[in-house]
Amino acid sequence: MGKALAAATERMARILIVEDSEGFRRLLQARLEMEGFEVSVAANGEAALQAMARQQADVVLTDVFMPDKDGLSLLKETQNLYPDVPVIMVSASTSVRPVVEAIRAGAYDYVTKPFDVEDVRRLAERALESSSLRRRVEVLQTEVSREYPGHGIIGKSP
Repeated sequence: MGKALAAATERMARILIVEDSEGFRRLLQARLEMEGFEVSVAANGEAALQAMARQQADVVLTDVFMPDKDGLSLLKETQNLYPDVPVIMVSASTSVRPVVEAIRAGAYDYVTKPFDVEDVRRLAERALESSSLRRRVEVLQTEVSREYPGHGIIGKSP
């Protein structure tokens, strides 16, 4: 449960679950809340974007095949609006094609149903850690550039 805390802000990490099956959505929400995450839910892609506009999630867990806006469309829009938020795709399909499309489109990872919630929890924590490390590197690069403006210059002098 400790890793479910976002290191930078010392708050519970937020996961947005986007799933059109209400029963599965509620089950997953309850299990991830028990694991220490703050969980919000959406029944489709449009509702997910509205939820993200109200309160940005740290990780998005979305079904691939949904009515309205599918998971791949949601992935692309999420990346445009919130590029630092990792998106984990979920599907009951065993076809390789949607997996390849999702990974090529920038999904953090892909999980097939049925899955073990513990595996999803670990995957979400790795996504959070990866996102946090990427932000730290960006901050450090900005600080180094400010402190040493010519640090990338390489020259040769007699």
